[in-house]
Amino acid sequence: MTLFLLLGHALAGPATLESANAAHLEGRAGEAAEQYADLIDAGHASADLYYNLGNSHFQDGRLGEAILSWRRAALLAPRDGDIAANLDQARLKARDRVDPPSVGGALFWRSTLSLAEQGWGATLMLGLLGLLACLWRLRPGLPLGIPALLVGVPGMALALSSAVELSELGSQAVVLTPVQVDSGGGGVVLFELHPGAEVLFREAAAGRAQIELPDGRRGWMELGALGVVDPRLPAPRASAR
Repeated sequence: MTLFLLLGHALAGPATLESANAAHLEGRAGEAAEQYADLIDAGHASADLYYNLGNSHFQDGRLGEAILSWRRAALLAPRDGDIAANLDQARLKARDRVDPPSVGGALFWRSTLSLAEQGWGATLMLGLLGLLACLWRLRPGLPLGIPALLVGVPGMALALSSAVELSELGSQAVVLTPVQVDSGGGGVVLFELHPGAEVLFREAAAGRAQIELPDGRRGWMELGALGVVDPRLPAPRASAR
């Protein structure tokens, strides 16, 4: 398993970060995870911190929290090979053989660009399109059609992919503890899921969550056993076994 520890962070107090790194290196994985989570919840979320948090959870035997942390890290740094490698290895250890969600499709660049990169790219290109429109109004005879297409089409595509990714942030989730999935309302148990299973989160009601598997099966489970893959949410903590 690849191991990388963040050695410096501009926003975090160095003593706290150093103590988290030291705890991890000394084998105190649970303590390290709590400290990394504290840094994230204090407003210093980054791909590196989520990556370190995943390493600590994995070392502590918390497969669900590790996969959730690395999924969040991958959203912030989708081209990071270490994050991808750790996710691949952790998924092999998951008890449930659930296919991970596919990313991209027609919007193929989503697999290599972070949400922030897509958003800034859309803002830049659509801003340039606006400038070209202003220039055309001042000089109607200028041949600006091709430049407008070259910045306008990618700008709209990036804006669309940003909107899609934002809408999906709250629908992807990871199971953190063993849980039974039933038909709802205390009905028939349909199947069981174990830490690390990656599911789609459809809705929540009365402390329960409706989830869907890639094969189309749906059911209800305890909401507290689910971690949503959205890096803006609080960092995953050690759940009860």
